[in-house]
Amino acid sequence: MTTIIELAEAKTTPSHGPISDRTQPQDPSRPPSSYHEQSLNQPNALLSRPSASTTSFTAYPDGGFRAYTVLFGTWCALLPTSGMLTTTGSLQTHLLTNQLKNHSEAEVGWIFSVFAFLFFFGGIFGGSVFDRYGLRVMLIPGSVGLIASIVVLAFCREYYQFMLGFSILGGASSSLIWTSTIATIGHWFSTYRGFATGLATTAGGIGGVIFPTLLGTLIPKLGFTYSILIIALVSAISCTTGVLLTRTRIPPSRSETSLFDMKGFKDMCFCLTVAAIFLIDLAVVLPPAYIPAYALDHGYSTAFSYRLLVFLNAATVLGRGLPGMIADRMGRFNVMIISSVGSTAAIFLLWLLSSDKLGVLIAFTVVFGVFSGTAYSLTPVCVAQLCKTEDYATRYGTAYGIVSFATLIGNPIAGAILGKGKNYKALIVFCGAVYAASTVLFVLARAKGGGLKVFKTF
Repeated sequence: MTTIIELAEAKTTPSHGPISDRTQPQDPSRPPSSYHEQSLNQPNALLSRPSASTTSFTAYPDGGFRAYTVLFGTWCALLPTSGMLTTTGSLQTHLLTNQLKNHSEAEVGWIFSVFAFLFFFGGIFGGSVFDRYGLRVMLIPGSVGLIASIVVLAFCREYYQFMLGFSILGGASSSLIWTSTIATIGHWFSTYRGFATGLATTAGGIGGVIFPTLLGTLIPKLGFTYSILIIALVSAISCTTGVLLTRTRIPPSRSETSLFDMKGFKDMCFCLTVAAIFLIDLAVVLPPAYIPAYALDHGYSTAFSYRLLVFLNAATVLGRGLPGMIADRMGRFNVMIISSVGSTAAIFLLWLLSSDKLGVLIAFTVVFGVFSGTAYSLTPVCVAQLCKTEDYATRYGTAYGIVSFATLIGNPIAGAILGKGKNYKALIVFCGAVYAASTVLFVLARAKGGGLKVFKTF
């Protein structure tokens, strides 16, 4: 699942030579000593190629009051955006037992799959729009659309209303906010861009704590409609703060940019990476979507089922922010492999064995939350590492145009596996198997791009 989480992480290098020679992480403690050195170490961003009109903007602030104000603005804009994405488990559980109780798990799953699909698929177009027209043409309409979709959600009663008002309007609007704000970070941070983007993406984990907590507390007292309207109010305040504080630094480029880059598929490492991300995005959405329903089915209270999702999302705050800093030193693919192994182990060793063990179930949500955070924050960096700066916008769009379909089909497939018999063991095994397959593909991609040396940074 992912999107543009890290618009700017691979280093700009000469176009010749093996990948392993042009993807070594920069030492964050040593700032570039010249424009040439900075250009060699500058992470990929959705920015146009340097020209006479933009060269004066190449000295990145990498800190300071204005840069951190913008960073806080992006965090505020992302709070409701990715917060709603990580709250789907609570919403899905409520709808299955209330408004849409006559619909199957698979049918209700499509509502949230379409939302997630549009959230990431929009990156194909968002990069080019941001390059040519800047931030506000995306951020303001996206904020208005997202808030409107949450208000509409409060009054939805029929299946088609949820699909049109929340899935389509909310997903498309969220994509505008996500793409434009993460791209803006690339205007202000270069050396510490991984750290800055990691901080910004923690908004998804925080939102995933706040919104399920509000739903679990307010729905029994106020009902679904007023509870969602309160979330809409919180989202409006947060988005407004984001609009006021977020600014770009580099002028837009009016040059034409391509949406697709099929040349990337001539690179086997790129193909393996896209396949790995496809599988990990298919699997990573399943525990947050089904943990609340799983808890209810095993006799736990509704309040506790919401609390489990809060535990998971709180853990992803650490899982999103910390690995980016570690990956700059250890290698992005190396950290991705370690995280994927940890997530797979958590699914098979904890979730599969947690049916009657409360402590094991809580441990799973925390451990999985920590290890799975990289699926949101680090996978785009792996794509960025395999191409030059000027190719990243289209290469990202090509990769995530494919990967977004994983978020579209993941929930419905899981719902079909679960079936009317509530076969959670089959669902858990499926989730773990897909995660394991993704890990294998990441290992193959790492071997293809970085060689077979175990401790090599890649």
